[in-house]
Amino acid sequence: MPFHNFWFVLLLLSLETYADVLDSAKKKSDFQRFAALPIVAYSEETKWQYGAMILLFTRPDSLQTESSALDFAAYGTQNNQFQMQISPDLYLFQNRIHMDMDFVYWNWVAHFYGIGNSPDRNRYTTYDMTRYSIQVPIETNWGLPPLLSFLRYGLWAHWERNRVTFREGDINPPELQGKDRFGLGYRLSLDTRNHPNWPMHGFYLLWKQMFYNDVIGDYDFLSQTLDCRAYTYLFWRTSIALGALWDMRQGDVPFDALATLDGVKRFRGVERGLFYDKQMFSLQTELRRPLFWRFGGTIFYEAGKVGPYFGKLMRNEWHHAVGFGGRLALNRSETLNARGDLSLIDGQYIGMTIYIREAF
Repeated sequence: MPFHNFWFVLLLLSLETYADVLDSAKKKSDFQRFAALPIVAYSEETKWQYGAMILLFTRPDSLQTESSALDFAAYGTQNNQFQMQISPDLYLFQNRIHMDMDFVYWNWVAHFYGIGNSPDRNRYTTYDMTRYSIQVPIETNWGLPPLLSFLRYGLWAHWERNRVTFREGDINPPELQGKDRFGLGYRLSLDTRNHPNWPMHGFYLLWKQMFYNDVIGDYDFLSQTLDCRAYTYLFWRTSIALGALWDMRQGDVPFDALATLDGVKRFRGVERGLFYDKQMFSLQTELRRPLFWRFGGTIFYEAGKVGPYFGKLMRNEWHHAVGFGGRLALNRSETLNARGDLSLIDGQYIGMTIYIREAF
C-alpha cells in the first residue's frame, strides 16, 4: 500500500502552568495561563519536521464568556520549508465582539498536480513559494436584542503578498500565480453551540463572501463559502458532529487561492493542493469522546470533491476518507485540544494531520 502524506509523531508533550486543572477551571483560582507543545514529526512532503506551539490565555470576564487566546506556531523541515503563524483569537465586551485573526509567513516547497478532481499523484511540478498573509475577520451581535444574540454579522479582510517560482516538472505551471491580493468582504453567522472548541450540542451556520479587487491587488475575483455544522450528545459521554461545506471562486483566481480540500480541517490527511478547482464540496461526520485524564478520541468519515462549476461538481466522483484520532487537552477549562488524526484516503493512501482545535 503506498504511503502519502503519512505523519509519524515521535513526541507530543504538553507543558502547562498547572499540572492538574479541574473541570471547573474557569474559577479564577484555577485559571490556566498558557500551554506549550513541542512537536517532532515526519511526512513524505516535509521529511523531518521540528517545531513548537505556544498558547496564551486571558482570564474570561465571567463563567459565561469565552477566554481570549494567542496561538504562536513555528516549524521548519528537512526540505528547507518554514512556516510561522500568529493567531490572536479575541472575545471582547462580554463576547459581543469576536476577532479570529491570522498572521502567516510561509517559505515552502510544494507540488502542483494540475486542476481537477482526478489528479495523477505521480505527475506534478514542484514550486517554491514565499507568502506573507494577514487575515482579519470581525463579527458581532451588537445592536441585536438578547433573543437574537446567537446571530452575528461582520467584516472580513485579507491581504497577501505571494511569490512563486516553478521548477521543471511533469505539469505545465498555471497561468495565474503569485503576486499581491487584497480582499474585503462580509460574514453572517448563526451560532447556538454550547462551546466553540468542543461543542456537545447546537448548530453553526456561516455565510461569507470576499471580493478581491485588482485596483489594490493584482487579481479580481470572488470567494464565497457556506459552512453548516450540527452537534448533539448521544450516550456514554459520546457526541456526534456533522459538517457540510461548499466553497466557490469566480473570476481570475490564482491557482493557490482556488477551492481545495485543505487536508487540515477538510478531508484530513490529504496533501494540500492535490485537489484544486473553482468549487469544492465536502461532508464530514465525527464521533467524539473524552477518555481519561487529558486524553480523548474520535472516529470520523469524510467525503469531498472539486469541480469547475456547480453542475460538474455534483456529477464528479466523491473522494472518501475514514480514520480515527487522539486528543490531548492543552486547556481543559476551554476544551482546547491538540489533535492527531490518522486517515485512510480512497482506500489506498494513508495520511495524518497534526493541529490544534477541532477540524470543524
